[in-house]
Amino acid sequence: MTIKNIGVFSLALFLIFACDIVEKEPVSNVESKRLPNQIDTDKEEIKTDTLEKLSDSSLFQNQIIDTAFNLNVNINDIIDEFNFVGQLKTPSGILINWIEKKDTRSVEKGELLMLEYRLSLPDGKIIDGNNRMKMPYLPFVLGFNMQNRGWDEALSYLSVGDIAQIKIPSALAYGKKGLGDLIPPNSENWLFVKVHGVVSASSDSNGIKTWELRSGKKYKMNKESKVKFHMIASTESRSNIFNTYASNFPVTYTPGQKNYPKGLRQVLNNAKNGQQLFVILDAEVAYGAKGYMDLVRPNEKVFYNLKILEVK
Repeated sequence: MTIKNIGVFSLALFLIFACDIVEKEPVSNVESKRLPNQIDTDKEEIKTDTLEKLSDSSLFQNQIIDTAFNLNVNINDIIDEFNFVGQLKTPSGILINWIEKKDTRSVEKGELLMLEYRLSLPDGKIIDGNNRMKMPYLPFVLGFNMQNRGWDEALSYLSVGDIAQIKIPSALAYGKKGLGDLIPPNSENWLFVKVHGVVSASSDSNGIKTWELRSGKKYKMNKESKVKFHMIASTESRSNIFNTYASNFPVTYTPGQKNYPKGLRQVLNNAKNGQQLFVILDAEVAYGAKGYMDLVRPNEKVFYNLKILEVK
């Protein structure tokens, strides 16, 4: 069904959805582990804007698919039960097996997708999923390295409503280094994913595209005001060009401060206490034709995941 643009859902409504999909049996030894660049929820649920397309099912109607999205199942125990309806191998070696393939529009770079996913290794063990964050969906901006390169490439072949098993080669996942003790070196990643919908931006003008994932308390700012915030920034070519979560050291902005890009300053000038935002800046309001050191290429857009901690 299509939901017309009616503004931002309330947090309460989002929590109602969340109650249906929390883990039944949390796994204590991996509960605290998360993939890089995931949003920080503080165990609260993120509210969404307007979903352009959303499945009517609470999870998945097919029992086998539902089993695959169970946190504790081993994928190899049930993989032979899947009836794949389509397959594609990309030039880079990603293998996409469609479990459901919808006749809807494809997703596009720079759109905010609402994903339901589980990530497993070839041994069948599920190591991550949106339910680990106690969230019904993972907000994911396509094309800006929010996860590894394999995610962006594979998801670009999907349409709204598709369910797929995606096999991502190690080179497009976590490569020779792996990811701590979560993903071993040179390991293929198996991504089970459903594209539940596309979220309309809260605003899109003057080269600044913004989604307000969590609203905040408005504060009247002046020249002496200070905005304390966390951010993760990435581009189409590189992930984690800035990540204050990694250092556990939030940064501060004062109106008029010039060491942030023009577009980011405009966003921070209107920051609210407790607000969480996804922002894409066009190059002209980011780092322009010069780029920034070896982190941002000339004429490259920049994506920000912002969490406003305090405005005072």
